[in-house]
Amino acid sequence: MMVPVLCADGAGAPRCLARDPSDTVEYVAAKAKLSPAELLARLVYAEALSTGIGDDPLVHEAIAWGVMNRVRLAERSESAKRSYGSGIRGVVFKKGQFNPAVSPRSPFSKDFLCPKERALWQMAVEAAGKAMAGERNPFIQTPWEQDNGLSLVVNFYYPKSIQADGIHAPWEGGGGLEFIGDIMIGDKMLPAEHVRFYRLARPPADLRPAR
Repeated sequence: MMVPVLCADGAGAPRCLARDPSDTVEYVAAKAKLSPAELLARLVYAEALSTGIGDDPLVHEAIAWGVMNRVRLAERSESAKRSYGSGIRGVVFKKGQFNPAVSPRSPFSKDFLCPKERALWQMAVEAAGKAMAGERNPFIQTPWEQDNGLSLVVNFYYPKSIQADGIHAPWEGGGGLEFIGDIMIGDKMLPAEHVRFYRLARPPADLRPAR
């Protein structure tokens, strides 16, 4: 599947978006009419910086896949859509889900609005493109995931973030999500000490067959 390539100022970073104190980041993004590809890249850029390891391309790619896993699961399940939102825009701005990047109270929301580091922006753009294309998803691992062409890995936690509340995610051990450990992306390993990923313990009961 072909994915639109972002071309903002050549190889540079995209335009900065100004936000009035009373505006939400979602409102500013909607007013700017960002494409889904740019919206995802901006989210990846800011979320990656919030991990404390923002210069690792594997972190960028893993976050992009995590977002798109939610998007694709919601396309085939109404309960997943209610939980995660609909489409890239709905998933990105689902209340309480990507606060490091889109909450005005987070220092990293400034990075979402104004990505300045060109090298990191290029990482985010490439990661977003790969995840939107959907080929060779590193999180499709279990027999169920392989049979359905979907990943149930939809939750992630950044233990090295300045916003982290301890090494383990608050929901870890709760039963509904299973920690998956280190993840191979291509031929390289992203250690769980950088990003902790979690798989739904069971698929949505209302999952529709692929068209």
